[in-house]
Amino acid sequence: MTRQPTENQPQAIEARVTSLEIELTQIKQVLATVTSPQQPWWERIAGSHANDSTFESVIQLGQEWRKTAE
Repeated sequence: MTRQPTENQPQAIEARVTSLEIELTQIKQVLATVTSPQQPWWERIAGSHANDSTFESVIQLGQEWRKTAE
């Protein structure tokens, strides 16, 4: 069964497009408030080991290992 073109069909399509544009605008507004801009992983963890004695030990052991590997 095929639909016959009618005079109202372009208006119906325009109304649907207008409706979709409104919904898309609303979705974009919601997403803008829910999501935050992505931050690179290294910026998210920068400073997370500040004043961490275990991490300081890891750094020291790495430096010692590099000196012996030369």
